This record gives sequence, C-alpha cells and structure tokens, in this order.
Amino acid sequence: MDSELIIGSGNLLPPMRKKSNSEVYITQPEKIITSNPAIAYLASLNSKRSETTMASLLNVIARLIGYQDLHDCQWQKLQRHHVQGIIKILSESDRAPATINTYLAALKGVALESWMLKLIDTEQHQHIKNVKPVRGSRLPRGRALSRIEINKLIRNCEMDVSSKGIRDSAIFSVLLGCGLRRSEIVALDIKDVLWQDHAIRVLGKGNKERLAFMPDGTLERLRYLVEEVRGDFSGALFTRIRRHDDVTLERMTDQAIYHILETRRESAGVNKFSPHDLRRTFATTMLENGEDIITVKDAMGHANIITTQKYDKRGDDRLRRASKRFEF
Repeated sequence: MDSELIIGSGNLLPPMRKKSNSEVYITQPEKIITSNPAIAYLASLNSKRSETTMASLLNVIARLIGYQDLHDCQWQKLQRHHVQGIIKILSESDRAPATINTYLAALKGVALESWMLKLIDTEQHQHIKNVKPVRGSRLPRGRALSRIEINKLIRNCEMDVSSKGIRDSAIFSVLLGCGLRRSEIVALDIKDVLWQDHAIRVLGKGNKERLAFMPDGTLERLRYLVEEVRGDFSGALFTRIRRHDDVTLERMTDQAIYHILETRRESAGVNKFSPHDLRRTFATTMLENGEDIITVKDAMGHANIITTQKYDKRGDDRLRRASKRFEF
C-alpha cells in the first residue's frame, strides 16, 4: 500500500511522506529547479496571479487526497480514476462547473510536467489528458455600474483636492475607460502612455501586448496627473502617495488599488462592487454604444469571444424590462 492511492468512502487516501530532499528551490526572480511536477507547472505559468491561483487549487487537491500541501503530494502516482474521483468530490461540494474545470486544468498541467520530467509514461499522461471537462454553467457573477454610480465615483475623487484625489480620478478613469485589469494598471510605466495616439500599451495575460485607446476624459485626467502630481520621470505610472501628500516613486500593488476603490465607493455612497466590475462596465458600455463583440474582445485582450460574452451585463436589464411589461 505504500505506493498506492486508494479511493474509499468518497476520499482519496494516499500514504503520507516527508518532503523530498531532491526538491531544490531558488528564490525569485530565478526559476525553480525541482523534481516536483506541481512546482514545475507553476513555474511555467505566465503571470504571478495565475501562479498564485493555481497553487491555491493544487494545495486544495493535495489536502483533499491526504497530503499536507502541493510540495508533499506524490503527483506522479495520480491515475485517471484518481483524477475522476477528485472531480466527483469537487462536484459534490457544489462548486461551479467552471471552477471544477480550472482544478482539472491544473491537474492536467501537472500531469504534463510529470511526463516531461519522465515521472510518468505516455499512456498515463494521455489517460489523464483525456478526462473530459465538467459540463454546465452558472449565472455570471458581478455587475455593471450605472452612469450615475460612475459619476458619483469620479466626482468623489475630483472633490478631493489632494494629490490622492487627482491620482484616484485617473485610476478610475483608466479602469473604466480602457477596461484594464488591476494587475495591468499597476504594471504600467509612464513610457507605456502613447500621448499622441491617445493610447496605452498594455501587457496582458499570456504575455500578449495590446493598445488600449483612451476616451478624451481619461486622457485629460491622466495628463493632469502627470503635470500636477507625478511628473514625467521614468518608472511606474501610478505610484504610492503617503500621508501629507508625500508622492513617492513606489509602484502600487493590486491590493492598494482594491483599497482605493473600496474607500472611494464607501465615500461616494455607491453600492458594493468588485474591481473587476469596472471591467464588466467597460464591456457593457461598449456594447450598449453599438460596438460589435469582436471589437470589444480585442479591446479587452480576450483570447476568444466566449469569454467576452460573459462580461455583457445588458441581458439582465433586458429581461427585467420584459418582465415588467408582462402583466396578467
């Protein structure tokens, strides 16, 4: 039983072991050298956010089958029926199909690395690779902000005469006017702003570069930030501002953007929204303005149109209006 993974009573119960000394870790930014296929898989991902997300899922799986974490798990011993058992347990825990399929993608990625490291043979890899995704869907999360809410948020920033008010107004304007992700906006450098083209050069998911064209209001607020607060020195476009209007050269973090949006939301009296809802608002507004779905897909940096369709929040309003017209 020391080499077997057992399915019993709805759980996978592998033998426990201590972390292998064959796993060597090198701190970032250098790559990780390891014989652990899960670590190799995480190192192959294109962004820190993806790495963090998939590491969290792999830790869940490792604990689910009886190990301490992804470092401890003997991934090379997973067979097709083990993967199917994990999917069954996740399905019974009422997780959404899309979430379960993300877990499955992580397992398949680890299986690929196991094969590349010659820890499993081709047949074992192909059997795991061919496990079918879970079918089904759930209602999309999130919402699009109304124009009234947007105006309240921008006005709240502009009524703040401090450097933070000017910066936060520009942040909201870029998020709403260009549809950027939080990770994308904090990664921007001033050299990425193409003033003459009214555009921002954005490096998105999958290491794909795109141009995000700015509405006039976004351009004006960004120019005002540079002229009155930030200056035109090289480095991060949006920087940390300490107490007493102390403008630093420090790049902001994802969490700092979240904190700003939440603080401004509460101050403006706007209902709860997530940072990603600003991206949904961008997509919905473009579609409401008559732009075709392909244009919106390209503007958001999506790989396929199906992803873009999930950001379209017009359907809820149409159904709501139809329901009000239905009387009996």
